[in-house]
Amino acid sequence: MTTTTSAQNVAAKGTEDLGPLRPLSVNIRPILESVAGLLTDAEIDDWFEGLAKANEGRGFHLELFCGGELVINPMVNMDSTFAEAELIGRLLVWAEQQGGRVTSSRAIVRLPDGSRVEPDAGWLSPSQLAELPPISAGRPITVCPAFVAEIMSATDSLAPLQRKMERYAANGARLGWLIDPYRRRVHVYRPDAGPELLDDPETISGAPVLPGFVFEVGRRIFDLHRPARQG
Repeated sequence: MTTTTSAQNVAAKGTEDLGPLRPLSVNIRPILESVAGLLTDAEIDDWFEGLAKANEGRGFHLELFCGGELVINPMVNMDSTFAEAELIGRLLVWAEQQGGRVTSSRAIVRLPDGSRVEPDAGWLSPSQLAELPPISAGRPITVCPAFVAEIMSATDSLAPLQRKMERYAANGARLGWLIDPYRRRVHVYRPDAGPELLDDPETISGAPVLPGFVFEVGRRIFDLHRPARQG
């Protein structure tokens, strides 16, 4: 008699029947507490970079939050990749006139609270750039961008992204957008204020943090997204 393991059953079904993968959260707080005071921020950056490199090509990316939560994020789907490109492309055009630098989801940001995160899009103001030390390959950006954006993908759940946006605001972001293309909503975050919910907006304004920047979220993201797969 042959016994089929759960993993074999999954493989037999094929990935098409599984629905979207979800981020996996692992508590490594005991590890971080064991080295507290022994490692500098730069040494933790080295460790985190090494962990990320050791897992390159496995179809996910990592984030580390200050409470000891290591999050393993699946790669986003094609629609979300296109959505990120739309927002970053418009930001780049705007920044050519206004200054500062635009970041993509490949950039690791070390927040003041010690979290290592990867916003889908961000903008560092000219004054922030002037205060940054030189950044070498593999090193995180050591200031929270003035503007950050997260675009919900089929692998995401809303509540963790909302907590992430609140973290950005608490760590220095002056404006944050959480774009939910499946519900056609935008959650707008600012420091010292509750989130503002925009229901099916055609455009969203970045003023006053991004003066003159208006993003056509309806045409460039909402209208191009397909419904999230249930599963």
